[in-house]
Amino acid sequence: MALMSIEDAAKELKFPGGRNGLYKFLRKHSEFQGTVPPYHLCQINKFFARVDSHYMRGERMIPTQLTKVTNDGMTYIAQLMSEHLPKPEKEKE
Repeated sequence: MALMSIEDAAKELKFPGGRNGLYKFLRKHSEFQGTVPPYHLCQINKFFARVDSHYMRGERMIPTQLTKVTNDGMTYIAQLMSEHLPKPEKEKE
């Protein structure tokens, strides 16, 4: 199961607004709470995964969790986009 960051998913799907726009969209249409996906999207459907990570603040290591998107999650987001985003108009020649 390949995992990618929300930022990379937004780039690959050409989501308007980038990473932050995608999080806002997922909060509105997919029950996200902040940057955390709900249990059923992670454990049951396997669209997202929460990965333990950490970062350094000075000499302190701060634990955190990152939200990653699976291949099935990319399909899920693309489907949500087709249902909830306006279709781009074709340019006139």
